Amino acid sequence: MTLLIKRCAASFSWIAACGLFIAFTLPAPAEAQTRAAPAKVHHASKSMQRAASSAWVPNPAVTGKDAYLILDAASGRELAADRADELRHPASLTKLMTLYLTFSALDSGKLSLGDSLPVSTAALNAPPTKMGMVGGHVSVRDAVMGLVTRSANDAAIVLAEALGGDEANFGRLMTQKARQLGMNSTVYRNASGLPNREQVTTARDMAKLAHALMRDFPHYYPVFSVTSYPYRGRPLENHNRMLLSYAGADGLKTGYTAASGFNLVMSAVRDNRRLIGVVMGGDSASSRDRLMAELMDRGFETAMASGVSPWTSPRVPPSARYAAANFVPGTGISNAPRIGQVVKAEPAPSTPTAAPPFGAPVRVATASPNTPVLAAPANDNVPPLGSWVIQVGSFNDSRGAELALERATSALPDTIRSHGAVSVDEVQMAQKTFHRARLTNLSQEEAVAGCKKLTLKKIYCSALQVTAWNTPGAH
Repeated sequence: MTLLIKRCAASFSWIAACGLFIAFTLPAPAEAQTRAAPAKVHHASKSMQRAASSAWVPNPAVTGKDAYLILDAASGRELAADRADELRHPASLTKLMTLYLTFSALDSGKLSLGDSLPVSTAALNAPPTKMGMVGGHVSVRDAVMGLVTRSANDAAIVLAEALGGDEANFGRLMTQKARQLGMNSTVYRNASGLPNREQVTTARDMAKLAHALMRDFPHYYPVFSVTSYPYRGRPLENHNRMLLSYAGADGLKTGYTAASGFNLVMSAVRDNRRLIGVVMGGDSASSRDRLMAELMDRGFETAMASGVSPWTSPRVPPSARYAAANFVPGTGISNAPRIGQVVKAEPAPSTPTAAPPFGAPVRVATASPNTPVLAAPANDNVPPLGSWVIQVGSFNDSRGAELALERATSALPDTIRSHGAVSVDEVQMAQKTFHRARLTNLSQEEAVAGCKKLTLKKIYCSALQVTAWNTPGAH
């Protein structure tokens, strides 16, 4: 090496040789869902190492990165679009199809949540981001939640091998399902979205996939709103920050590679209307999220002005074997609406209740094991930590919240109504004030049973346990 450098300095004839030598000795940059360090390769062959160091060549039919589409979920009406039908690289948006096929396998009985799946060398060698598997086996439940939150590439490979035998065959199954769903421009070659020049999609196809997940698996869709999932003693945090920053957001998925830019598919509900948004090719996660928020805000304004039909949650199909709550049992993960997910609603008496997060009219939340429980509230207006409430909506004004409470309490049995206390509290979100309508001071059994009865009467609600996180001022 020293001799070669000296010769380079002494003669221009060695410049070409130096360039080639340095190019082959320096490590090539790796692309992944995030900018994490490359994973260790346990038993990679020389051919695999050469392939990993080769330059990424994008599909020549992919002419850019930027594209977006905003749709009304009920009607399919296009509210905003730019290059929505041009080919793009999906990155980890690919995992939405991996989850679609996994959900289908759960309902068909091919998989069960508690099944233990083998972790192959290919999964262990997957580039980041990863769950941090150490070999052996992983449960279907953990693998699914690793995809939803951490966007784990090792989990995608484990599920692909369980359902398709190998990842290449699973890619063919993914593409076949894409055609059945009307995603005619999408081609899958792997289950994770890691760079592959032939793996392409469009913003419109991604919106179709998001809608299919809501329509076909309303009983599983709420898992997309989980912000953190514990695995092997550490939390897997959700990359989708819109869940905490955009009012009404309840899913779905982010994605990133250098070839794709920063991608996002999301959905949100406001004023009983649901929109699906797709943004592809952002320069950064923050700029992508800002653009999505602007597009969704304008979309909701257009939907209101044009009078599109309200969103109606699909019925849970008879084939459903699980509910979203089965994915996070006993973990302390709340499946209830967060402050950042306040759903606005008009105060008119004819539509007093706000739409719930999709597919989960009854949502049960549990507090962290470390949450203190007191016997009585600190004052008459704030329920105590550890108690349970039925929340029937969040509204622009207190009158709308009061009307919702009147309607809900009149529909509840006397045994529940006599124990609870009506409450309207204020929540600040994005420089706006929302009024939450709640029936407080209930036991878990009363809250869950009451919310089920309200749901049967088309009064959507959430049953949740009071924590300092979801009820500011609680003691």
